[in-house]
Amino acid sequence: MLPTWLTEEYLEPRLRTYYKDDQLKVLKIWAKPATEKGQNYMSLMTRIHVEYQLSDGLVQKTSYIVKQALSENVPQAKVFVEYDVYNREIYMYEFVLPKVKELLQEAGLKEKITADAIAVDREYSTMILEDLSEYNYVNADRVKQLDLAHTKLTLEMLAKFHAASIVLRQRHSEVLSKCFYTHFFSRDKQGYTEVYTGVFGAFLRFIDEQPDLKQNYGNKLEKLQSFIMEYVARTFEVNKEEELLTLIHGDCWTTNIMFQYDDAGNPKTAVAIDFQFSNCTSPAIDLHHFFTVSLREEFQDMEAELVDKYYSDLKANLEKLSYTGLFPSLQDFRLQFERRRFMTLLSHLFKPVIIYNGSEVTSDFSSLYKETEEGLRFQKSIHASEIVIRSSTRLLAILDGKGLLDLQ
Repeated sequence: MLPTWLTEEYLEPRLRTYYKDDQLKVLKIWAKPATEKGQNYMSLMTRIHVEYQLSDGLVQKTSYIVKQALSENVPQAKVFVEYDVYNREIYMYEFVLPKVKELLQEAGLKEKITADAIAVDREYSTMILEDLSEYNYVNADRVKQLDLAHTKLTLEMLAKFHAASIVLRQRHSEVLSKCFYTHFFSRDKQGYTEVYTGVFGAFLRFIDEQPDLKQNYGNKLEKLQSFIMEYVARTFEVNKEEELLTLIHGDCWTTNIMFQYDDAGNPKTAVAIDFQFSNCTSPAIDLHHFFTVSLREEFQDMEAELVDKYYSDLKANLEKLSYTGLFPSLQDFRLQFERRRFMTLLSHLFKPVIIYNGSEVTSDFSSLYKETEEGLRFQKSIHASEIVIRSSTRLLAILDGKGLLDLQ
């Protein structure tokens, strides 16, 4: 259903500006939801179809994605407002991503890395974006997760975005306002503490039902619960004298990446969507989150090789962008990546819902972390799979072996 304010009269001047055609006339608009129920907790997504006529008389039909902030009466909206996620994403699409695109194109890196913004509107907390399906971009299967080909394309896309963002900070630091230096684990923010401690509580209940995991890690995890926000906050801190600092995507996982395919069905390009959690920190944060929740089990042991590939791509892109600042050796970057290993535990807390394919559906974000009747039922359901057990077992063994389940 179209928002009441989204009329032909509203859209027409915005399309005229975007297409640089002051005679463009919008003939018709109709709409349908862009996501299924339970697939998006952060915003309202609508796909609008538009028929318009250009100044030369040619009639075009295309579609756009309208992304709106949640209304204030939705419970999770208060959490997101504290972190300014809606204004942050609007700012990304209006100012930052066009600059990133410009820098990449100047360096000869012309491949699309995200959708263009047709228009942004702060009054309605809304963006009208290109519909990437018009370019034959589609999402991969979040349940099956990504194979090696999809993973490498995603890393190549991230290496371009991160490289351009590093140069953006160097040449146009004023573009990155103070909002990009806050995140869900910022010590002066409290809203997301309930979310993460609640999701961690659901994870502890899952551990209690797994005898081997409970015996090996139960006591350590219970002691860890009250410290997780502080420990992750430390992973976001960057030593600017030694480590790379860039603008990261902030929520890089399967559903926030779209792919184009060749005629044989092989992925050939990747783009990112949803930049509401972008912030300035180590690029390793994006890598850890992506590997933890999106990489198929059979490729998890290739992490070191994939980190090296990302490093090589990032270095090559920075050279094309004529970057002149700090760039670490491969060994130093591996250390930078390893220092942020604790991030994988927090990312893993959301993996059960990300790969869930059962019948329990909820549009209430709080069902992920609150101990209500519906919440406990939903949390139990999403943890009830062999892949969650296997991935939890593997991750906890790695973290415990590195001493990261011990209090620091």
